[in-house]
Amino acid sequence: MRVHFKEKYGTKGEEILYVTSVGQQRVVRVPLIDDKVRKEFFLIRVLKNLFLPKGYPDSVSDDYYIYQIWDTIQAFCSTIAGTLTTHAILKGLGVGNDYISPYSATVTWIFKEGSGHVGKILFSWWQGSQLDVESKKWRLRADILNDIAMGIEIYLLPKYSTMSTYILCGTCILKSIVGVAGGATRTALTQHHAIRGNLADVSSKDNAQETCVNLFASFVGIYLLTIVENPSVLHAIFIVLASLHLYANVKAVKSVVLRTFNESRYLIALEEYFRSGKVLTPHEVNKLERVTIGKTVSVSMNIHIGISIKYFVDELKTTSAVENYISTHDPHEKFIICDCNKTFIGVFLHFEARQQDVLKAFFFAVSYLQDRSQGIECSNEVQIKWHEFVNLAQHEGWLTTNHLLLVDEYRLDWKS
Repeated sequence: MRVHFKEKYGTKGEEILYVTSVGQQRVVRVPLIDDKVRKEFFLIRVLKNLFLPKGYPDSVSDDYYIYQIWDTIQAFCSTIAGTLTTHAILKGLGVGNDYISPYSATVTWIFKEGSGHVGKILFSWWQGSQLDVESKKWRLRADILNDIAMGIEIYLLPKYSTMSTYILCGTCILKSIVGVAGGATRTALTQHHAIRGNLADVSSKDNAQETCVNLFASFVGIYLLTIVENPSVLHAIFIVLASLHLYANVKAVKSVVLRTFNESRYLIALEEYFRSGKVLTPHEVNKLERVTIGKTVSVSMNIHIGISIKYFVDELKTTSAVENYISTHDPHEKFIICDCNKTFIGVFLHFEARQQDVLKAFFFAVSYLQDRSQGIECSNEVQIKWHEFVNLAQHEGWLTTNHLLLVDEYRLDWKS
């Protein structure tokens, strides 16, 4: 028997041989599994086509599977809690009471939705740029706010139905933040998982998974409302669901291994490099990164990137001081660093500054804060360290051509 081809669908699909038997001329397709296993493969493939991106697991990042497990658990808990909350909202609006008119309920609902729209606009303006920088934290914060809003609705609305309009307006503002932050950070995480540029496919399958989970969880929520009439029991169930929801969210965001530096991850990596000369892997850094509040590693002064040159001029004050500083500046560098009033480090970017120049400027600023005796200028020693760090980081799997540092929009030109 002569084997012409050996075929496999992905890395975990069934194997098939294309062979020609002795004395035959026809090429025959020969699966390497029996009929029973083949039927199982068929069912698995149908489910994969419905709920997983094409080419899974090769078409997504390594952390996709564990993230989706925890994301499914949190979505399940959130939907059941949402069903209980919907019951409380309708009860608070007076559904089933003769003295509540459809008009008053409609007005309350319109005020509620209007408050949410205003909340979305204001939050997008206030924190929109932070959602990429701290996608893990804002994903978790969104779910915490969601649970707080549902908790207010399920506990307070039935007791203070006369204030339902004010309560619903307040909770809808919280939920509007959830909608903006949750949606934006989900997109950022989906982009991380889509390693083949298959963002639309990964996003659509993520929506399919969530829709299926939400559908099943909604029926579970309705069943609970059918069999449980005691408000205290419903409140206890809500507390259990909210606790499990938050726990699953923490596990989900902690499982994500982002390979692009934001300030938190960059400082963790730099601290280890300046201490030992080694660069931690993305998995090690993401494990150390805080996803709730605060930072694992902080610096003595804040570093502001892309700010106005006004702060630089205010610090040096005179023309001779400014010209002297520029004359000694490396003409190849696309940034200027200044210790502004001993309160923060300012990084001023050239018009031609690229993504890696921003990473380099932050490296120089942190290096200066590590040892201020070396001066803030771009010395040869720090240049050597920078190139060594970049090479080590790339070897460990970090993406050094992009970053998620918070950068303002001021750019300038100067003549050395």
